[in-house]
Amino acid sequence: MLSQALLLTPLAFALKASAQNYSASFTQYGSGDQNGSGNCNVDTTACGYYTTSGYSAAVSQNVFGVGPGDGAGPACGGCWELTIQTDSSGNALSNAGNSIVVKVTNLCPADGNPLCAQSSTSDTNQYGANVNFDTCMDSGASNALFGNSGTALGLGTAVKVNCGEWEGATDQ
Repeated sequence: MLSQALLLTPLAFALKASAQNYSASFTQYGSGDQNGSGNCNVDTTACGYYTTSGYSAAVSQNVFGVGPGDGAGPACGGCWELTIQTDSSGNALSNAGNSIVVKVTNLCPADGNPLCAQSSTSDTNQYGANVNFDTCMDSGASNALFGNSGTALGLGTAVKVNCGEWEGATDQ
């Protein structure tokens, strides 16, 4: 039994290492944000559904897969583990290493939004991130990720995970 466990550990590590893993920037949007956004946890999102529990986020167009007005992209319903480390200046946050799992329910469009304007996953935004996740304040994702760190723009990593790791339900 022990030898099987020892063999599975490197395999599990190799599978995790080969998963979609990106340098990421994190922002927040929703009711009460600085841009006057409405509730981000509604069925009028680009994916056409919202989460009745669990955290949700919009993802930059390079990962979402389609542009504004083109409907649900291939990223809709995908789950990602987001881990925050620093603020936009590279200073470690008080909650560095904090992770949450979000479900993609919306698009962070490239046009007019430099944080989400990477043309591919090998490109980076002005903070060196391959992808941006705009966490939905109304689903609780922003508060869970940023906590009391005192920032609204963070940097870290995003790893695509099985949605079995996401703690929520959708209303489709």
